[in-house]
Amino acid sequence: MLALDQVRKSYGRKCVLDGVTIDFPIGLTLLTGPSGAGKSTLLRLVASAERPSAGRVIWDGTPLPAGRAALRRSLGYAPQAVDLPDDLSARAFAMHMAALKGLDLAAADAQFAGIAEAIGLGADIGNRIGTYSGGMRRRLIFAQALLGAPRLLALDEPTAELDRETARLLGALVVERARTAAVVMTTHLADELAPHAAAVLRVEGGRVQPA
Repeated sequence: MLALDQVRKSYGRKCVLDGVTIDFPIGLTLLTGPSGAGKSTLLRLVASAERPSAGRVIWDGTPLPAGRAALRRSLGYAPQAVDLPDDLSARAFAMHMAALKGLDLAAADAQFAGIAEAIGLGADIGNRIGTYSGGMRRRLIFAQALLGAPRLLALDEPTAELDRETARLLGALVVERARTAAVVMTTHLADELAPHAAAVLRVEGGRVQPA
């Protein structure tokens, strides 16, 4: 489904990723490694939010940028940091994201309500995002990524700022989705999710290797 071929990513003179070649099949791939090693950069490349400095990102056999539109139609992305519109309700924001994905809004609304209920956000989806705590915002970002049953999920610390029980609920949903989708994820629950993962990779020193 998704592959990186000799990908290099630099910011100015700093090389963050160097010569990375990986296949991401259906299943859960966990990314581990020290802070600042390039895990979030790798996820942004996976999500086509950034372009590599060299090498190729390939989706369903088609290199980007030619394959970018097809990838984004199949993508659910939960970045670690995002500016959410405080004046919208969570439900309105989710429907905005569903419209951008070209989803049927009635079906997406029902799906969002179910996901929100499963992760303890159901009672608050009508409230303005400006009233949300950090953990509630994190759950909302996660929920919108799951809309439309994407074939590719890129999740950057979706369990951050959550209590242990809620984090485990999110983890269980991730494992369920990984049965039919390629899921690439960073999380502080890596040790707990590792038994369910197709691969655990360590990002360090510009390289990506089996952990």
